Amino acid sequence: MPSGNPEGNEPLLRFQKEMNHYYVARGSSVQLPCAYTHTVDSQQYTEVLWSIESADREEQPIIWFTGGRLYSDLYKPMEGRVHFTSADPQNGDASIIIKDVRLSDTEMYRSLVKKLPELDKKILDLTVMEAPRQPLCSVDEEDNSMTLKCSSLQGTPPLHYIWPKSSGNKVLPPQTTVDPTGATMHFNITERACGSYRCTVESMVGTKHCDLHLDCSLPLANNVSSPRLLTTTAVAAIVVTITTLFIVTVVLAVFLYRKRKEQSQDIELEK
Repeated sequence: MPSGNPEGNEPLLRFQKEMNHYYVARGSSVQLPCAYTHTVDSQQYTEVLWSIESADREEQPIIWFTGGRLYSDLYKPMEGRVHFTSADPQNGDASIIIKDVRLSDTEMYRSLVKKLPELDKKILDLTVMEAPRQPLCSVDEEDNSMTLKCSSLQGTPPLHYIWPKSSGNKVLPPQTTVDPTGATMHFNITERACGSYRCTVESMVGTKHCDLHLDCSLPLANNVSSPRLLTTTAVAAIVVTITTLFIVTVVLAVFLYRKRKEQSQDIELEK
């Protein structure tokens, strides 16, 4: 990043990082780096000021270190959420961390480091985004074709969907078509369509996925297997049902055993 020098006559600090654009998920923490070295030996205090730069409003200071003192309550919406990463920002590290970031924190941030006669600044662009929520997988079957659908109800665009096959030879069925967003996938029903599929939705700040299983255990009259959908929820329901039946069977068997034993004891006593 070219160093800025509005006055044109002060020596410049040498920043060790280039200008960056940061993308983070809402609710997370982000560190905005600002490492520097001095080029002139000076007995002056190092002053560090971080502020928000905006085209439609005045510069808003958010944290300030000057004269050996720290001022971190300059901007109420960020009070308690912004801190220097170093206990002493005048020793070459003026980086800050913003905790529990909000969508409203999307701004351009400027760090101004001054130790007379040196002066320089660095600008970083921060974008806070909603991370995608776990998507919902579903399937539509019509005639001899099938459409797999995937949708996340949350997430800042752009969202990108991918549909890899996660079982068998992992090759998609012939003549598979996918819409431009990747959210739906369409193909004809064949045995090669059977197996497990995973839909992954991804953005610049996170990924989530859901799974579908097309079961080909029941053949049609024309001897072509008919894929049947087994979502993760359906599989769990089947497992719960089988487990419940097993427990009921065991309890019933124990009850009958005890009943027969009691009857045998009664017969012995009558003798």
